[in-house]
Amino acid sequence: MIQNERQYKVTQTKLRELEQAAVNVNFSEPNLHPRQALSQKNSYDKLFDRLKQEIAEYEELKSGRIKTLQIGDLNDLPIALIKARIALGMTQKELAEKIGTQEQQIQRYETDRYAAISFDRLMKVAGALGMSLTGTMQIAIDSTVGDCRTDGVS
Repeated sequence: MIQNERQYKVTQTKLRELEQAAVNVNFSEPNLHPRQALSQKNSYDKLFDRLKQEIAEYEELKSGRIKTLQIGDLNDLPIALIKARIALGMTQKELAEKIGTQEQQIQRYETDRYAAISFDRLMKVAGALGMSLTGTMQIAIDSTVGDCRTDGVS
């Protein structure tokens, strides 16, 4: 996922380089087996499609047309935070200033998908982005979790 303008520009450059590399592949090279050539072409196509998709997603977020982000479960929340920041047109530096930290900290949070963030800080980030959760949450309770007893011991 593209998270900032620098990554956006790097991805665009990589896409242009990939397009040029794909054009320059010589599929009729005598030392290249047809399966190898096809494999090379398929690899270029997959990478090309992925980069185009990432660029399109970033541009769509930056356009300001996205007003609601859907998440399927809490595992989707980190990506939603990043997407919300981009959709608001907010830079990592601006978010950092809003929550009273350094831009590099936001960069680390986003690179790590908010894995090492405290709940309190997570709520600060969500608040700074104006995010709210709506709807219902289902919690499946496993009765065996937390059971400290072992068989044969009372």
